[in-house]
Amino acid sequence: MENHPSSLRLQPIVETIVSSIEHRLTGRAEPLVVSLDGGSGAGKSTLAARAAERLGATVVQCDYFFDATITDAQWDSFPVEKKCHLCINWQRMRNEALLPLLAGKEARYRPFSFSTGNGLASYEVALQPAKVIILDGIYSSLPEMLDVVDLSILVDASPELRRHRHNIREGTDDAEWHRRWDEVEDYYFSVLRPPASYHLIVSNA
Repeated sequence: MENHPSSLRLQPIVETIVSSIEHRLTGRAEPLVVSLDGGSGAGKSTLAARAAERLGATVVQCDYFFDATITDAQWDSFPVEKKCHLCINWQRMRNEALLPLLAGKEARYRPFSFSTGNGLASYEVALQPAKVIILDGIYSSLPEMLDVVDLSILVDASPELRRHRHNIREGTDDAEWHRRWDEVEDYYFSVLRPPASYHLIVSNA
């Protein structure tokens, strides 16, 4: 409901995102690729969905391209910077989602799944081309994506608030999750993509 307190709180953030995207669209013929980045629990997906509804945009869920080929043992042996670059299979996302959409074609791909032997769901996701393509997910602004991302947006929230939101969504039995991912996120947002490197920062506190 639009009158719900959370909707009213998010409205100015959505307006800022939409306004920035519309400004970039002025006089542009080709699709605009927007990365909506931020730590776990920052509220990226909610903002992406609301901005997409306003703009008629297509949203690519980056988590659907989690790289399931890396074993836990391999992951634990990697240095933190390598983990940042390997957590998402960017080549598959580029080839199966971005390139078709940028060419004005439908994109079809199988999303990541924990429950299958090969790490891919049995069903396909189909996305239609649009003038705005939103990449929704942490690591969506990696240097590997700079040649296709036109506008990078950081959704900022304190670590304490993000963890609280994450625990509400996923439960509190997640010590192993934090052990594997917290240092990677910290490195990403402090070294690879510090806040000053984004085109726009919005606070979702």
